This record gives sequence, C-alpha cells and structure tokens, in this order.
Amino acid sequence: MDELRSCFVTLTTCLLLVAAYAVTGATLSAGFLDTFGESLTGVLRHGSLMHLSGNILVIFFGGLLAEARLGPTRFALLILACALGGTVAQYLIEGPRFIGASGVSYGLLAYGVIVGRTERGVYWAALAVATLIFLEIMTLSQHIAVYVHAAGALIGGSLAMFETLFGGKDPTLKPMQPAHIARVVEIIAQTDDDDAEEAEENFLEDGLEGMFVLMQKGEVLGCIGYSVDDQVPDIAWLSWTYLDKKKQSQGLGGNMMNDLLGKLKGYGVRKLFIATSDYEEFGRKIYADAHKMYADFGANVELTIPDYHNPGEAKIVYGLDNPEFVAPPPAPASEQTGIAITDIGKEPETKKVYGLRWEERPVGVAGLEYALGKARDKGARMTVLALPSDLSDANAVALESHNFKRCGALKNYYNPALHQVWWVCL
Repeated sequence: MDELRSCFVTLTTCLLLVAAYAVTGATLSAGFLDTFGESLTGVLRHGSLMHLSGNILVIFFGGLLAEARLGPTRFALLILACALGGTVAQYLIEGPRFIGASGVSYGLLAYGVIVGRTERGVYWAALAVATLIFLEIMTLSQHIAVYVHAAGALIGGSLAMFETLFGGKDPTLKPMQPAHIARVVEIIAQTDDDDAEEAEENFLEDGLEGMFVLMQKGEVLGCIGYSVDDQVPDIAWLSWTYLDKKKQSQGLGGNMMNDLLGKLKGYGVRKLFIATSDYEEFGRKIYADAHKMYADFGANVELTIPDYHNPGEAKIVYGLDNPEFVAPPPAPASEQTGIAITDIGKEPETKKVYGLRWEERPVGVAGLEYALGKARDKGARMTVLALPSDLSDANAVALESHNFKRCGALKNYYNPALHQVWWVCL
C-alpha cells in the first residue's frame, strides 16, 4: 500500500489513459484535430491497443523512478510539461492531427536513462537519447509524430541533467522507494551477501515503511531505517543501516543516524535499540565501524548473549535514549507475579536457538519443564526467555532451578522504570 501511495500520480496517469481509450476506442484517424486545443486532447487518444500499451508501460516504469525522486507535485508538472511541450513542437513544425501520450513516455524515458549517473555518464546517456531522436527524425518523420518524442525527451532529459549536475550538494535522507531497492541491495552486499539477500526479500514482501536512503546529487549513498517494537509503541529498532564502502570515513553514517534520530523524535519514540553481532569474516569484525558509530552517538551496549546467532557469534544490543522525550509517569505494576510458558519458537537469525513465549498468571512458574523438553526434542542448543524486570525478580529462583542464567537487560524497555531481562538456558 505504501508503494502504491508513493506513485499515485503515475497510477492516475496510466488509469486516465486507459479510461480514455475505453470510452473513445481506437482513434484510427486524427483528422478532427484541427486546432491547437483539439490537438491537446489528442494526448489522451491512441490509435491501437498496442500503441496505448507501449506508452503505459514506459510511463508506469519510468514514473516509479521519477515520482520517487521528484515527489508527486514536481512529477505531475514534468508530465504536463512533456505533454504540452510535445504538442506545441509537433503542432508548430508539422501541424495538427497527431495523437498519443508519447511526449510523456519519451520524457520519462530520457529522465530515467540520464538521471543519477556520474558526470561523465550523464553526457554519454544524453548522447544516446539524442542519437535515438535523430534517427527517428531522419527515418520515421513521415510515419510518427517524431517532434512530440523530441520535445518530451528534451524536457525530461534536461531536467535529469540539471538534477544530476547541479542538484543539491549536501546528502539528504529521503523515504526509500521501490526504484531504490536494487541500489540499496548492492550497497548491503558490499558488507554481507546473506544480509543483502535477506534485505531484498524483506523489502519485497514487507514493504519499505520506515526505510530511508541517503541521496546526494541523485545518487543513493546508503540506507537506514527503523521499525516500531511489536510490544511497546514508543520503542523502535534500527534496521538495515549500510553505507557505500566508497563513501565511508566521511561522516555520512553519522549524518544518516542524526537525521533518523531527528525524525524519531517527531514520531514520539523515546528509545532506539540496535541489534547487531560480533560476526567475523577472515578474522575481521565486519560490523566494527557501525559499532563505533553507535558508540559515538552515545549508544551503550545493554545486552550481550554469547553464541546466540551461531557458536562464536554473539547477539549485541545497544540502547540509545531520546534526550528530548518527556517520559510519562510509570504505569502501575501488575498484581500478577507469575508466568505461564505457553509455547516455544525458533529465534530469528539463529542456529537452533529457541525462545519461550509466556503470559502472566497469579503466582509461580507453570509449563517451564514441558517447554524445555520440547526445545530439547527440537535439538535446541540454547533456550532464551525475556521478561519484564518485576516478573524476572519474582521468579528468579524458579528459573535458576531450571538452569537459567540472567544474561542482561534492555533498560527502560516496557516503560522508564521497567526493563526487559533476558535469561539463557544452555
């Protein structure tokens, strides 16, 4: 749904062209388009279903990129400029009696081919578009409205070149759009191929809500995001934060983090947690630079679970308080002090680690023996349990009697006075 909202103008344009074709049918002759005003209405008409389909395909896929970069207002103005500019050019050079939205499709095609390339690449892309238009004019001017194509490509291509060569020089954090997925996955793969594959699957299945890209002069330099906690609505978790290797050590990672924190303050998030690991590759800790950035921002390691993801790879969780958040009074403590273990489930991104699911009960611990037996039957090498600090304290003796050990706590997790305590059974 978020992706559809992000390309609203694109979808509206395509649906408008389809609706016009459904009402008027194929326009086999443009003989009735004698005036300039009538020529403008010809933008909505097409000579055949193939003619319509070709324009819609280019407008749809070109629109996904262009609308994401320009925003709906500027994108709508680009469409209008291409439609009007193409009509004016063809009308003045060849006269009236031409139909179709080719001016828009060629404008978006040129924009997509040129935008975001390196300075040298921009000129080669522009030359390729110009060559295509020149060949059309030389060979097809008697058969199609080539000046509509030329004007649309000139408008779209010029905007792309201006944006790429003279756009904002400062990196800016913008909402991630479907057109950014391929580039973001490429950046993540620079660090870890498995993470890149998982991220791509996550983006395609779960959408891009909460994700942002760092852009400079039309180029995606990195990504950062957050997700709201499933249990506590004013807690967020950092997600998919990566920076192009070529752009590291320039302070850009700090810029992304700082901009995201500013956004989270506006969303009422009082604390950000960052789950990571100490994963090594050929003796090199691949997340070391990220850990340094978290620490520089004042985040502290609040929880470390050795061998959590894999033997030798620990789960590490940083906590970062929002200094501007005004905490509400703590909620009254629950009168129930016991827990009932209701189920077990495999912990994400782990090898044979199972987590216990629980609910409150009046007193004592119920179902723990049975749940641990199920975990053993599944070959669990570790079983974990996360509890509010009050329930953890009330049931510590029972948990220790079943070989659980207190591993650490996420501070002020449930509210500013109630932590989440993690217990581990090996």
